[in-house]
Amino acid sequence: MNSNSNHFQNLLRLFGYVGVVLLAACIVSPPLYWAGSWLSESGILPLVKGFPFHRYFSRSVQVSALILIWPAFCWIGIRHLRELGIAPNSRWRSDLLAGFLMALLPIVLMGMVYVQQGVWVLVDPVNATRFFTIAASAVAVSLLEEFFFRGVILGLCLMAMGRWSALLVSALIFSVVHFVKTSKFVRGDPVTWTSGFEQIPMAFSSAPPWPLLGWGFLSLLVAGLILGVATSRTRSLFLSIGLHAGWIFGQKGLELLAKFSPKPADAMLPWAGPNVVSGAVPTGLVPVAVLLLTWIFVLLRLRHVEKKDHRSV
Repeated sequence: MNSNSNHFQNLLRLFGYVGVVLLAACIVSPPLYWAGSWLSESGILPLVKGFPFHRYFSRSVQVSALILIWPAFCWIGIRHLRELGIAPNSRWRSDLLAGFLMALLPIVLMGMVYVQQGVWVLVDPVNATRFFTIAASAVAVSLLEEFFFRGVILGLCLMAMGRWSALLVSALIFSVVHFVKTSKFVRGDPVTWTSGFEQIPMAFSSAPPWPLLGWGFLSLLVAGLILGVATSRTRSLFLSIGLHAGWIFGQKGLELLAKFSPKPADAMLPWAGPNVVSGAVPTGLVPVAVLLLTWIFVLLRLRHVEKKDHRSV
């Protein structure tokens, strides 16, 4: 069996890991819900009182993914990130900062234009302390998603196929996964052993309506390609982590400072629409142009750094 075939099998094993994670969540979420309900009703753990089943299912998926990630790596045959094309990065601090600024500054410019044109309307008062929550979320999400999507998914794709095919496939997976949500429909029926399995067919039930879905998918696809290029060219996750954190901080910060004003929500498409996917993904041609501007900044930085490294050799 040739090397590409082995690498393709490893990619399939990764999807097998996802299936096992979902299966584990389906099995453990009902007893967790029953235990949580009993603890809250007994006054032992009032914090979880009223938690709907879909929250237990969502947390079960996250915990199962963390517990099973190392066995999955062993099954796939990965012992170190070097095997996925990730190498030590001596300029990790500058990559983090440059990525953050190259993502954030174009969003700030876009937000200023939006407010000046009345597309977004400033709100008052602003809860400034929420910026700390947004910053923490940006750090956590960028670290986790870049490790999984660019470190693992892109790495396995690069081992199994050509560079641009790998970048496109990993970006497509990145885009689709963002619209997979547990259903927020509160079930009137009691939770049973099959309730977890019933969540799976409703995975896309919380997706935004068309055409916002299409525009959000396009934004995520372009962002995924930018992050993939940054990772593959630097053989490191730090530039992509900075970019990802800058985008999240910028978009969530815009939603904290202002509100999208056009009614209905898609009235200004194809130019601009509201943010989707928990307020972190912009929609419309203007946000896509802003993403492409960041892509130009990234390519210019990569060219500068690579020329500098070449001269120092």
